[in-house]
Amino acid sequence: MAGMTRDLDPLQADSFDLLVVGGGIHGLFTAYDAAARGLRVALVERGDVGGGISFNHQRTIHGGLRALQSGQIRKCREQIRERRAWARIAPHLLRPLPFLIGTYRGTRRARLVIRAGFRLYDFIGRSRNVDVLPELHLPNGRLESAAATRRLFPGVHEPGLSGGAIWYDYQTVHPDRLTYLVALAAHRAGATLATYVEAVAPRRDGARLTGATVRDVITGAAFDIAARAVVLAAGSGLPALHERFGVTGAPPLVRAMNLLLDRPARDIALAAPSASGRMFTAVPWRGLVLVGTYQPDGAVREGMREPLDPFVDAFLAEIRTAFPALGATRDDIRFVHHALVPAQATPQGLDLLAEPEILAHVEAPGLISLVGVKYTTARLAAERAVDGAARHLHVPAVRSRTATTLLPHADVADSDGILVETARTLRVTLDGDVHRHLAGWYGTEASAVLRCAHASGALARVSADSPVIEGEAIYAVREAAAVRLDDVVFRRTPLGSAGDPGDDAIARLAGIMARECGWTDARRVEEIALVRERVRKYGTR
Repeated sequence: MAGMTRDLDPLQADSFDLLVVGGGIHGLFTAYDAAARGLRVALVERGDVGGGISFNHQRTIHGGLRALQSGQIRKCREQIRERRAWARIAPHLLRPLPFLIGTYRGTRRARLVIRAGFRLYDFIGRSRNVDVLPELHLPNGRLESAAATRRLFPGVHEPGLSGGAIWYDYQTVHPDRLTYLVALAAHRAGATLATYVEAVAPRRDGARLTGATVRDVITGAAFDIAARAVVLAAGSGLPALHERFGVTGAPPLVRAMNLLLDRPARDIALAAPSASGRMFTAVPWRGLVLVGTYQPDGAVREGMREPLDPFVDAFLAEIRTAFPALGATRDDIRFVHHALVPAQATPQGLDLLAEPEILAHVEAPGLISLVGVKYTTARLAAERAVDGAARHLHVPAVRSRTATTLLPHADVADSDGILVETARTLRVTLDGDVHRHLAGWYGTEASAVLRCAHASGALARVSADSPVIEGEAIYAVREAAAVRLDDVVFRRTPLGSAGDPGDDAIARLAGIMARECGWTDARRVEEIALVRERVRKYGTR
């Protein structure tokens, strides 16, 4: 099947069983699951797929160890199963990652307590490696000596230190590519996906919901989409959508923030509490250190125009107490990953929502809200939302297959070898880092990208210090539904997700997209300005 393009005509010409509003990881999995079960599905997203909360997370797939610490065995088991599902459907984009935390005498993190916890955790997760590729098998948790902990964790809190504890989870090697592949899976399953389309009002026939009125964000044109049921999976946009659809139940929102720091990373993640008692992790990513997740106190509304600087400064102060060896300052920030996420009230104030919620709105039959929480459990939350939609639609029960079906281009074929053979056939010589980038990012799709770049005379790098080549922008427009410069810089390629790629690279990509998309000079300048503004706000270099 061909790649994705942005085509709005089918949204108006067809009628659907299910309309999904929201193109983050939860909405994409909902569209994918529903379409794979045989439903006629449309999805609209007011921005780009994976451009909101799904872009701003800590690049890890967790197995629920923290849930076990609080006695939530069911939740722990569930997260272990979902972590395994990710390893089965996207093996080429995950890697095992060890996490290290200090152990301390006379505390809840004493060695005997941790050892007992690991034994229970390993027993609960005893099937975690079944049907998983050997290179993705996760070892049991283990204890380390104090000397080894000091060596692996420079600056670890010393008073009472008795050693360390290591457990394993997965890291998403290219998280934005992973999210896009779920979108591509939905497309291949038959769902109609449209980016930069915003839901503005419900369609009704009396009390019965019959779809939604939507607006093309790019042209401003409004039109109707006919659907028998609607799932709202819009992340931080859910409160506003609830107002438009006349329902309630959206949780409050809090800020969540991760900082990418210009510090060389070891191949191990570190966990430690700050002076305030908040637990943080410092994760290696693209050779740098990604620290998170920080939630400032207090609820916020989408669209609030508060400057990020005070929150960044407060976060840095926390980082300096949790990981003093990093010596983190504002000058070290390469990128600020920031989003508004669902929260819940606790005795200590607002905190992240503990589990996803599926809200069936009795006042609007056929309307379901999916309140997502974690990237790890997005697939399962979507499965449950589709179960609810299927019951409303009175369709035969069909079992979800998304936990075991490989995502597109995620098979274990020799992507390296295929790319080598394609380059030889085209008589193209690729630099080593360009080859590794294409094979690692695109998997088995890399040869198609290279053929497109070669045919377009676009094999040059977009900048001297990046392995991204010009043809990737052309391929993104023609085959991956990229319509804005932002799409290509931050999500269809890894160019901008680790900091400022530079004015020359941004301008070069804008010129390529202008030719592909027929932009005017004014549109090209506007697209550059939008990307530069995002870099200014979130990327400091």
